[in-house]
Amino acid sequence: MKQFVHELKGMMKLPKLDSFGKMLCVQPHPDDADISMGATIAKLSQKGIRIYYVTVTDGSAGTRDESLVGKRLAEIRKREQEKAAEILGVHELLWLEFEDLGDYSIEQVREKLIQIIRKIEPEIVFTVDPFAPYEVHPDHLKCGMSTAQAVSLYRLPKLVPGTTNHNVAAIGFFNTAFPNTFYPIEQEHLNKKFQAISQHRSQFDETSLQTLFFYLTEKSRAYSPMEGQLVEPFKVLPPVALHVVSEAYML
Repeated sequence: MKQFVHELKGMMKLPKLDSFGKMLCVQPHPDDADISMGATIAKLSQKGIRIYYVTVTDGSAGTRDESLVGKRLAEIRKREQEKAAEILGVHELLWLEFEDLGDYSIEQVREKLIQIIRKIEPEIVFTVDPFAPYEVHPDHLKCGMSTAQAVSLYRLPKLVPGTTNHNVAAIGFFNTAFPNTFYPIEQEHLNKKFQAISQHRSQFDETSLQTLFFYLTEKSRAYSPMEGQLVEPFKVLPPVALHVVSEAYML
């Protein structure tokens, strides 16, 4: 089996992240991509790669303050994400505005994402890993699965009329339990990530920010294959691995 997986990896070898021209990041809520891959986004943006954010929900449920739930919070979080994206160098923000923790479906999100993929034509699409053990948040599960399905099926006119000749070369998952890609970052990129996360004041007070920064810094060190290096871990696959390749979790 090890030899088979090794050969399969060789067959499905992917280009380096630095080689892509356009990247689409699909996140469940404002702040998810900043937290999970903000340093990578900052570095790739510096290299001239065009980064597009798609935020699936309006973020209107992310508070314990009952008076803030709904449109008021959604507006706050949108402004926070705009400020954070400017720090990281995100090229464009797209909003699907499904209700946070709302009764929307994977199929509804998938249709919107297929249209976006055909229009923007990214070489790689990133999203939260819907296959991660212990992930229970419905927005994360629906976001990750709808994105994976869109990347696998975006050419099919059965789902959305029309098609495209564009090739999405890879899909990347953040918040994954099965990373196979450890993108090297510098402290300056981590600092930009923390600056971006700090814009999401509706979600974090100073104490929780410091706890999160400690966790993310230690995670960047722990996943690194080289001592002293900082990385962000991802699961990166070719879209072909998303259908009837049961060994994908080992790639």
